[in-house]
Amino acid sequence: MSWLDDMHLRDLDDSQVIEATCMKCLHTWLQSPVQLLLKVDHRDVSLAEVARELKCRRPHCGHSGARIALVSNTDTSGFVGGMP
Repeated sequence: MSWLDDMHLRDLDDSQVIEATCMKCLHTWLQSPVQLLLKVDHRDVSLAEVARELKCRRPHCGHSGARIALVSNTDTSGFVGGMP
């Protein structure tokens, strides 16, 4: 069990981006959760299933199976408080 099994595709925010890397040719591409939701049959699919079934976009590869990571587009701010 990993975080991929615990998190579902419907749980992701629209501002997040999924970075996928093909396990065969190591081609990397970005996809939004909305694009993936349009491709799957049901909304209750886990990210582990998405990683297992995601096909490579590179021409002449088409390998099924990718390593995925979440990329957040939100701005992160530093800790503002301090010691007196």
